[in-house]
Amino acid sequence: MKKIPISFKILYSIFGLVFMILIIKLYILAIARHDYYDKLSLENTIKTEILVPIRGQILDRNGEPLAINEVGFSLALKNRLKQHEVNKVLNFIKTHIVDVDIETLREVYEKFSSPYRRTPVTIIDFIPYAQMQVIYAAILEHENIVITPATKRFYPNNSLASHVIGYIGASDSKDREDNPTSKYTKVIGKQGLEKQYNDFLQGQLGYRKIQVNNLNQQLKLIEEVEAISSNNMTISLDVRLQEKLDAVFNEHSGAGIIMDAHTGEILAAGSYPEYNINDFIGGISHAKYKALLENPHKPLINKLINGQYPPGSVIKMGMALAFLEFTDIIESTIIHTPPYIEINGHKFRDWKSGGHGSADVYKAIRESVDVYFYKLSQIAGISNLAEIMNKMGFGVKTGIDLPYENSGIFPTPEWKMKVLSQPWYVGDTIQVSIGQGSFLATPIQIARYTALLASGKFVMPHFAKQLGDVPTKINVEDVLTNFEKSKLDAIRLGMYQVCSEPSGTAYRATQGTKVKLACKTGTAQVVGISQDTTKRTREMDMDYWHRSQSWITAFLPYNNPKYVITILIEHGGSGGRGGPLLVQLANKMQELGYIK
Repeated sequence: MKKIPISFKILYSIFGLVFMILIIKLYILAIARHDYYDKLSLENTIKTEILVPIRGQILDRNGEPLAINEVGFSLALKNRLKQHEVNKVLNFIKTHIVDVDIETLREVYEKFSSPYRRTPVTIIDFIPYAQMQVIYAAILEHENIVITPATKRFYPNNSLASHVIGYIGASDSKDREDNPTSKYTKVIGKQGLEKQYNDFLQGQLGYRKIQVNNLNQQLKLIEEVEAISSNNMTISLDVRLQEKLDAVFNEHSGAGIIMDAHTGEILAAGSYPEYNINDFIGGISHAKYKALLENPHKPLINKLINGQYPPGSVIKMGMALAFLEFTDIIESTIIHTPPYIEINGHKFRDWKSGGHGSADVYKAIRESVDVYFYKLSQIAGISNLAEIMNKMGFGVKTGIDLPYENSGIFPTPEWKMKVLSQPWYVGDTIQVSIGQGSFLATPIQIARYTALLASGKFVMPHFAKQLGDVPTKINVEDVLTNFEKSKLDAIRLGMYQVCSEPSGTAYRATQGTKVKLACKTGTAQVVGISQDTTKRTREMDMDYWHRSQSWITAFLPYNNPKYVITILIEHGGSGGRGGPLLVQLANKMQELGYIK
């Protein structure tokens, strides 16, 4: 018998070993680990679909819609179509929707069509229901087009309360990183309440797990968790009051606020001029955005919380409270008030050229006697003034439920040295005492401060009234001492006289009111007046941008304070300019039943 060469023996051994390994592997795959691979193959056929909730509506306190979702449809093309197929389907769409741009749709499709994509490519995000109803049957028949229900944010009142409601926009990569849900909703709140309460309004994602075959066809539903959309939001605004506020500000720039003095609920609030919120849905045009940016009255700035202005004489009530606490005067103490006082050769003049002669705390508020505040502020001292004014909310944020609030400035020696690297002078204290110098406040700070004077309560201004079925919490603090509370009646009486006595600075401007008002005017200068000036130029004769900011803030009714109205008219001239606006708003509140 012929002997087998050793090399063949080795080769046979290798073949035998390989065959044994294959047999063992086959056993493992077919028998030993059958259950594991069976489970793995099943998992490979399970598809998870994300269910996107409908964004919650924003409703006013009476259920009137302020932000809703318009119902319509989106159009998508099947993924990985050949170029001639894409051309054919786009031309087909153009015959039914004439205002589309074919090249834009093609760019979108080419950008998102991919071998790794398993879903159709959306090329038109939204077609209104009424428009789609006419062409639905024809579009539905096309084999390469997929029609899907869609919603689009819509603001039925256009510009009404635009800075409060805000708007949504397309989510970008940073949004999706910070808020993963926006990856699927594709939109996110960008401004106002839409941004502040975005997490609530967007709802919570759901999902469906389905088993599919190799053709991606559904075999069975394995699990489903519905998206949570019980996310409607009720806010404190009253559309009827908001419309009135818009009407009285028709020709003015500035801000207006109507607020509950006891709870901080805001019934109406506007920053003027406003803008059409719907212009931002789907992306505002370059021309419209440029016009908003270049408008000198700054419609894109929310002046309610971002506008920082010298408060002028509207802060004199808070100063008077500080004088009653930190000097030896009482309400009836008479202070000599000449036309000016002079310090180190500098004359600090009263607004009234002949002066007021003398004043007690009531007259000082009623007639806005500057020299009264010049004199007593030096006795009280800036530290004591700062203690009271900080307690009343100046130099700190109110905590209002809107994004990007500014804190304003209540200047102190420490602030001046830190920010300006300059020492503090007596003249700084004098300027601060009448709301000038570096003192800056926002309209919402003035409204909250007025509410404190009216009710004795330090409220947190807010718009949210109810999130879904859950009422929002009301935040009220007790910040005043018993002594300070005991002096509020005197402060309130002085404010009442501003509107009700002929010598009051708002008496003529508030005629025609049907409600007992307590108010205070403020004329905050934006340009300095030379020491050599003996006769001031009338505000209305000045260039518009050099005119003073015009304030009026009030509570009503006087005998039972419930509400606050604060008005700022940019470059309005005198503080009384806002009086007629105040009267119209107060009368509207009575008409609507807020004031009995």
